[in-house]
Parts: sequence; C-alpha cells; structure tokens
Amino acid sequence: MKCRLILPVLFMLCAVNSDAVAQGLRVSQLVYDEGRLDSAGREPVVASSLTLFHAGRVYDYVEATGEVVIFEPVQKRFTVLNLERGVYTVILFNELNRLLNARGPKTEEYIQELKAQSSSDAERVARMLTFQLNPTFETNFEERIGLLTLSSESWKYAVSTREWEDIEQLERYLAYTDWMSRLNYILHPSAMFPEPRLALNQELRKLNNRIPVVVHLDLRPDQRLILRAEHQFVRNLTDADRALVNRWNEALKGTGLKEVPFRNYQQTVLASRSQ
Repeated sequence: MKCRLILPVLFMLCAVNSDAVAQGLRVSQLVYDEGRLDSAGREPVVASSLTLFHAGRVYDYVEATGEVVIFEPVQKRFTVLNLERGVYTVILFNELNRLLNARGPKTEEYIQELKAQSSSDAERVARMLTFQLNPTFETNFEERIGLLTLSSESWKYAVSTREWEDIEQLERYLAYTDWMSRLNYILHPSAMFPEPRLALNQELRKLNNRIPVVVHLDLRPDQRLILRAEHQFVRNLTDADRALVNRWNEALKGTGLKEVPFRNYQQTVLASRSQ
C-alpha cells in the first residue's frame, strides 16, 4: 500500500514484455484511520490515490494535492508534477539512494541524543527510529485465508491477499512500491522510513502469486495509530484513465510547467500545504 501523506510507508519497474505493457494495470487506493471516528460515526478517509501502469511507466495521482508522480524505470528516475503550482522536478534513482544513505549517520546521532534525555517520550521516539532503520519482524502466512502478518513489539502489518495470475505484473507493482516508499521518505519530511515497507514487499514476493488487497498497519503502543489501506486492482485501463495519462504527458511537453530542482520543488509544495 502506498499513500503520499505523512505516512506513505503504507503504501506506497523491471523490464516487461510487450504483452504486459499493453495490458496495463489500474490500482485505486483508500486509506482509513481505524483509530477514530468522524462526526458521522465512520472511520475517516485520510488519503486516496489512483495509480496507472501504462507503456512502461507508472502514474500515481493524488487529486487532493494535484500531484502526479511518474515512475520511469528504464530511465531510472521519477518525474513529479504539481499541476496546481505549475512546476515539476526530476529525481534520479541514484540521487534517491544517495540521500537515503546520508540519512544513517545523522539518524544514529539523533537517536543517541534522544537516549541521553532519559525521558519516556524520547526513549519511545528513539526506539521507533532504531526499528525503522533495521526492522525485524516475525512473519506468518495463513494460506487458507490468504493472510500475511509481520509482527514486532510496536509495528504490525496484517495483509489480506488474493491470487494474481500475472506474476510479472505483480513484480512490477512491488518494484514500483519499493521505489515509491523511498521517494516518499525523501519528498515528505514527516514520512516514515522506507525499510518496513521494503521488508513487507520482500515477504509478499515469497508468496509468488498473491497481491495485497487490504493492508492494516498497527503502530501501538508506541503510537496511537491504526491505518487500513484498501486496494482495488483492475487489469487494463479505461478511456478516462488513458485521457489522464495523455493529459499529464502533454503537460510535460508543453510550456505551462516550469522545471525546478528537487529541493526547490519540495519547498514550494510544502509551503503551499502549510497555507
């Protein structure tokens, strides 16, 4: 599961043959906060997105923010558009990895500072950061009901899966969510580390032919947070989906969008969301 909010770790391509590329894939996603109810007594939707796999690229669209992330595995890059702000940026996979590798020493230093404070809150944050850097789970799969669980003291995944006959398409989806979890952490300062999601994807790969339909993430007791991400997978794109893809591609070809460096894009988008 994937979600470009402050918790994109939920969510969140290799070479493909011509048939798989032509077939396409549509994934719609809703993320619910199970830990609270809205005024109508329902679990609130905290995020929604639409992901379209088409012609070797993946387009991830969050209508609420006007942001489109285009994953281009052959070019080894992401292109991120914000249509409302009229800007876009490009970030290479190598740059993403460099930024992720630079995180380690700073995070370890911060963890030591937290531990030195000798407060329960500081210890809790230090424990969470330490786990996210090097997550370790107890894993179980109940084949009869298709339930995959990854458990630790305060980080638990429960994933309802179903069979998916196109193994290559499934791997494309998992490879995409691997890279999106990395991008989300770099793009959004409040995001969780990508390592827990990467660990989940590795366990999903071991199942060979099962796709994640519902993903529960329970962060208690360190955080009072329970999220549920529901995915709908549909082979082939609709005419409306293709129209969206064409619109985004044409926007990049035109003169209406200004290309900016990655950090400038990040600052522009964050400033717009704080207003």
